[in-house]
Amino acid sequence: MTLTVDGKKIGETEKSFLIAELSANHDGDLDQALALVDLAADAGWDAFKLQTYSADSLTVNSNHPSLAVDKVWGHTNLYELYQSAAMPMEFHAPLFERARARGMLPFTSVYDPMDLPFTEDLGCALYKIASFEMTFDDLLIEIAGTGKPVIMSTGMAELAEVDHALNVLARANAGDVILLHCVSAYPTPFEEINLTAMDALRARFGRMVGFSDHTVGSRAAVLAAAMGAVAIEKHITNDPTRTGPDHRFSATPDVLADIAAGVTEAAIARGTGKKGTSSSEQVSKAVGRRSAFSLRDLRAGEIVTEADFRFVRPGAGIPPNDKGAVQGRRLIRDVPKGHPITYDDVET
Repeated sequence: MTLTVDGKKIGETEKSFLIAELSANHDGDLDQALALVDLAADAGWDAFKLQTYSADSLTVNSNHPSLAVDKVWGHTNLYELYQSAAMPMEFHAPLFERARARGMLPFTSVYDPMDLPFTEDLGCALYKIASFEMTFDDLLIEIAGTGKPVIMSTGMAELAEVDHALNVLARANAGDVILLHCVSAYPTPFEEINLTAMDALRARFGRMVGFSDHTVGSRAAVLAAAMGAVAIEKHITNDPTRTGPDHRFSATPDVLADIAAGVTEAAIARGTGKKGTSSSEQVSKAVGRRSAFSLRDLRAGEIVTEADFRFVRPGAGIPPNDKGAVQGRRLIRDVPKGHPITYDDVET
């Protein structure tokens, strides 16, 4: 399966499609956000993803205890967190423009159906459904209505929830849907990555499957690529010590470069999936496999007996798994001692 979006190919026979996630790491500064576009492009990534929301589109301004968040996020409740993390809407157009100029595909996660006209005007060619929104049927229906391809993360989800979301999208005539295995923990403990869940999603839903990576470092992303992830998404930063909720678990330039190199190597190492003798194995096969060699001077017309030959290296004659082609057969030409007995030497 392969999907082409604005000239970019995403597919099971392609190198993993690398998606740089801006998240809240714009820090309310357009120059900072543009610098991260350049950082991702310099590292060889394929796409640059934004998040389109406001605090009011995600939650309510309330002191209800259910809105409390861990102090690691730098705020005391969800409204304050999202108010700080939301990217100004006016940043979208210049970021889309810079990403396209740098050869990357720009797209966004939309969190409110009311924002779709805005992102459609930007020419957004692909939409992301975040893990937290995959149960928001109204949003899924509106995104499906664009007819654009969809990437949907499945963090926290049971298979039944994924099934429901896909059915909602299908009934609303969505474009192609790629699923991302995801663990919605920031950062994700390495022992909880569970990359074989990609196989479960692929087997259950018959979709292309990738990985949204919230671990620290490059290892999980490269492992996912080796296991066939068609896309890998990762938060990016130019400084993990910057103030802001997402910098601490985001990928630095060296990690981005490591992932880009690693997924390229993984794609090469995965190969075609066809089992056969590779070109570099031809010499080994010829030298290292056994075949029939004569133990004495054999004359044309003789019947070859077991005492007349041995199966030894190299593989220049009849192989040992076809012993009947040499033993008990009449020779049609002489075979000197120490020479291979070939199919051309015996009657068929």
